[in-house]
Amino acid sequence: MTAERETIVAAVVAAAGGTLISRVRMQKSVYLLDRLGLNSGFEFEYHHYGPYSRDLDLATADAVALQMVSETFQHREGDGARYSVFNLRKDRPADDAFGQLGPKRASALAEKFASANITVLELAATVDWLCHAEKCEDWRAEVSRRKPLKVGGGRLDRAVTLLTDLGLPPPS
Repeated sequence: MTAERETIVAAVVAAAGGTLISRVRMQKSVYLLDRLGLNSGFEFEYHHYGPYSRDLDLATADAVALQMVSETFQHREGDGARYSVFNLRKDRPADDAFGQLGPKRASALAEKFASANITVLELAATVDWLCHAEKCEDWRAEVSRRKPLKVGGGRLDRAVTLLTDLGLPPPS
């Protein structure tokens, strides 16, 4: 049985060390955790920043409303863009909220995602989506077409390395 959706959100924040920065990171972390065994039950579709779940967005709002997590806002120094900071407000959720991953593996993964460059994490989730959900054979050309400003500077290669380290390597 899958845990309540807002409990899964709290579990992901807990697994990330009690703090998770940005809604984009929440979406990509849950997507990749699902691919690895979280089994959240959230349905994803492709959106501007890659895999996105409206249900996860609503569950995040529910977790905040139920005071399982808090959401505060900060602004980037460079351009002033606002982003969310989620903090766990209650005790760590029960082990079943971590799906087949279990709390220890979920924590190792979520901490890796929490410390990853956000663009690299976004690219990793997008590459995996293109390969897994869209069955795109030329995923490298497609991700470069969809995210031309983000793939440079070695970020795409770091995203592929991240996926490979997770056991989700894209086809060569």
